[in-house]
Amino acid sequence: MPKITRRQLITFATAMVPAFLVRQGSSAQAAGIGVKVAKSADIKVGQTKIYTGTSSSGATVEVVLTRTKKGLFALDGTCTHQGCGVGAQGTKLVCPCHGSVFAPDTGACIMGPNGAPKNSLKPLSKYKATEKGGFIYVA
Repeated sequence: MPKITRRQLITFATAMVPAFLVRQGSSAQAAGIGVKVAKSADIKVGQTKIYTGTSSSGATVEVVLTRTKKGLFALDGTCTHQGCGVGAQGTKLVCPCHGSVFAPDTGACIMGPNGAPKNSLKPLSKYKATEKGGFIYVA
């Protein structure tokens, strides 16, 4: 059996996010608005919250929701460096593994791992966030 590298495992797990979203879906997914993630009232302006779920393969996936005066933003909560889950710290998303910092509204890298330049990492992947009937849907 061939040995799987950490990078291959992280790539596979990250690819499972769409599978998670489809698996968690219901009639909302069929209607094309995405998967219900949270209640609209749960996230106030200026807040960032991270929601965790399980993909169809059993991998843990994270979706970051941030509400600003400009709107609601949804991002993949997996650091693009080595696949650790980011956490909300004040007005930033920080990777606990190597200290990378991301903007919670755009996913842009503010600082790379261990203080590396911001252009050393790709931004966090974006999802479309929709609100309908008091709930937030991500697609």
